[in-house]
Amino acid sequence: MDPGRARSAAVKVCPARLREQHFIVGGSTTETNQQSPPGRTETSMNFHFAGTARHFSRGFTAALLLGLASLAAHAQFPNKPVRLVVPFGPGSATDTFLRIVAEPLGTALGQSVVIDNKPGAMSVLAVEHVAKSPPDGYTVVAATNSIVANPAGILRSVNYDPFRDFTPITRLAGTSYVLVVAADQPWRTLDELVAHARANPGKLNYASGNLGGVLYGGMLQKSIGVNMVHVPFKSTPPALLELLAGRVHIMFTDLATASGQVKAGKVRPLLATATQRTALFPDVPTIAETGIRGFADMPAWWALYGPAGMPNDAVERLNREVTTILQRPDIRSRLLAMGIDAVPSSPQVLADFTREQSQNYVRLIKEFNIQPE
Repeated sequence: MDPGRARSAAVKVCPARLREQHFIVGGSTTETNQQSPPGRTETSMNFHFAGTARHFSRGFTAALLLGLASLAAHAQFPNKPVRLVVPFGPGSATDTFLRIVAEPLGTALGQSVVIDNKPGAMSVLAVEHVAKSPPDGYTVVAATNSIVANPAGILRSVNYDPFRDFTPITRLAGTSYVLVVAADQPWRTLDELVAHARANPGKLNYASGNLGGVLYGGMLQKSIGVNMVHVPFKSTPPALLELLAGRVHIMFTDLATASGQVKAGKVRPLLATATQRTALFPDVPTIAETGIRGFADMPAWWALYGPAGMPNDAVERLNREVTTILQRPDIRSRLLAMGIDAVPSSPQVLADFTREQSQNYVRLIKEFNIQPE
């Protein structure tokens, strides 16, 4: 095939009219080796190719602009509200804590941070929801230690992997637990409670509204050698209501939840799980002080995760803003008043911490023979 034919085929020009046409090459007109018959126009192909060039140029420019617009939108994270999924209901310590953080976070991001409460199934509903969300940074979860404890053996099965399905963003905070009873119950010390439990085996029950309630309740049974009835709840507030109503006898709950109830005179703390006495309850003995053996220190914690595959700029922006907020003296003092210690971190530190905590829970669940639910 001669060059003229090759060019005509490339632009779908009829070979029979090749002699009649000119081509635009590098902006100049190149005539074919045959003369056009008199009276024939020699500009039709010029217009065709000029039009093609214009269309190509416009298409290329449009594609380039779309690409640049996409990059600009990506670089401007966030350009719409961010949804912060909370695994517990309104009024819980987790909900209260995160609302303290969400307002200044929204200001820092220039977008609203919407609290989305999804309680139930030991935090599984919230965690699985985020694992299945688009990994664009606009849906994140403030998970607790349940994110690793559930697949480690607390639950029979979960539909997520704590390492494969999430992007670590930052640690948030930590706290410890206390054993509480309603203020109108007769037991004023742990010794009195243990004596009653041993005298009435199988008649004492304990509520749980979070992971700590499940694990520490199981540890207490094993440590004192008495069976108790476990009464699980979706979250802490309904468990606490049943405790106050007298339908459940005891529960382990986090300091943040207990502090307000203790100050109001509604519950009485008998035991603190921290290694040292807490400033909130300086008169409450620690596990070590009671002499009870077989308890493990498992502080509660919160951390921020997104779906796997989140873009780095979204991770970095959220990490930077949350860290700045948690380091503010006014925020830290509000959290400490609830018994919560802010501990922001890098994404890599959270990734390492998540794996370490998972290994700890596998060991503890086996050691204390805690049966999956």
